[in-house]
Amino acid sequence: MRKLLLIPSIVLFLFASSSVITQKTKKTNNCNITNTSVKSCIIRIEATGEGVVPCSGACSTAQARVMARRAAILDAYKALAEKMYGIKINGRDTVKNMILQNSNLRAYVYGLIRGAQIEEEDFKNGIYSVVLSVKLDVREWNRYLTDEKICTTK
Repeated sequence: MRKLLLIPSIVLFLFASSSVITQKTKKTNNCNITNTSVKSCIIRIEATGEGVVPCSGACSTAQARVMARRAAILDAYKALAEKMYGIKINGRDTVKNMILQNSNLRAYVYGLIRGAQIEEEDFKNGIYSVVLSVKLDVREWNRYLTDEKICTTK
């Protein structure tokens, strides 16, 4: 009698666990995201930029604040481009008699960002902070990167 009760419970357990496994590994909307709670392939990328009020060169405090805001926005755009496209780094070291004489590093970012929006702005103690975000469709972004060969330019 115990064997008869044990067999249906094992079959029920195996059926329940196999349905959970198929739900976790199935793809949603041909997207590489495996989380079943995700309904679309839209992701939001966020970056922060900071700009400092210039010490000289500004005619007024209002102009200095606007210049700091613009610097913060450009810094946030650069940070977004770094996240989306990556950074190209060139390095050069000069060694003489086994002693480092000179070391140079240069970082390059090349990219196009459309549709970015300012989420937050803050100005405290002469520092302007901006949080910028952009929404991307993962499928379209992957297609863009493979079609345009953006990684090999410059």
